[in-house]
Amino acid sequence: MTPAPTSVAARAHEIRRLVVEMALAAGSCHIGSALSIADILAVLYGGVLRDLHGRPDGSSGDRFVLSKGHAASALYAALATVDILDPHDVVAGYSQDGGAYAGHPERTTPGVTTSSGSLGHGPALALGLALADREDGTGRRTVCLVGDGELNEGSVWEAIALAGHLALPELVLVVDANGWQGLGAVADVTDLEPLDAKLAAFRWDVATVDGHDLDALGTTLAAAAPRPRAVIARTVKGSGLDFMEDTFMSHYRSLRPADRERALASLERRRAA
Repeated sequence: MTPAPTSVAARAHEIRRLVVEMALAAGSCHIGSALSIADILAVLYGGVLRDLHGRPDGSSGDRFVLSKGHAASALYAALATVDILDPHDVVAGYSQDGGAYAGHPERTTPGVTTSSGSLGHGPALALGLALADREDGTGRRTVCLVGDGELNEGSVWEAIALAGHLALPELVLVVDANGWQGLGAVADVTDLEPLDAKLAAFRWDVATVDGHDLDALGTTLAAAAPRPRAVIARTVKGSGLDFMEDTFMSHYRSLRPADRERALASLERRRAA
C-alpha cells in the first residue's frame, strides 16, 4: 500500500487526488460533492474518529455515517489514507461494472458503517446507533455527514427533533454547507437559513466553522457537548479544482482524460498555497 499521509493537510490532498483519479478512471460525476468534504474527512480520519481499526477487546471504535452517499469516492479515499482500503483498488474499482466500490457506499465494504442510496436516511440511522451505544455504555461517538441540500428531506428533521429530545451527546451531525444541490442553489430551492438557529431550536449544540480550515475543523469536531452537536461546515463545492469550484456544474460534470493535467495541477497549486 501507499504510505499513509503524515499530516492532516497531506491527508486532505491525498483524498482530493484519489477522488480525481477515481473520477477520471470511471468517467463519473458528483466530483464537486466529494471534494467539498475532503478537508472534513481528513480531520475526522486524522484523529477525531477514535479506534478506527477497532479496540483491543475486539469491539468497534467511533462510527462514521456518510448520509450524502453520492460523495462515496471521498469516503473511499479517506479509508485508503488510513490503510483500511487500498488506494489502487479504489481507483480501479470505483463505479465500474463489477467493481467493488459502488457510486453509493455499501456496508459490506470495510470501514463503511451504513449503506446509502436514497438520501435523507443517514441521520436516523446515526441516531439509532448513538442511542444503542448510550444504552450499552460503549463510549463511542457516531458522526453523520449530510449535505445542505439533503436537509430538504423531512426524515432528516424528524431525526434532528428526536435526537434533541433524547439529549444524545454521542451524536455529531456535520452539515456540508456548500450552497448547491441537485436542482440548483440551496437558497433558491429551499432556503435553510438561519440554519444555526433552526438546529438550536431542536436543542442541539451548534457551531459554524470554515469547512476548509483544518485547525478550526479539528477543534470544533473534537469538542464534546452535553447534548447532540451540530457542526455547520461552510464549504466550497468542488474545492481544489479551480475550474469547477462553487459551480452547479461540478455536481454533474465528469472529468475527461483531457482534464487530467489541469486537474492535478490545480490540486498541486492548492497544496502549495
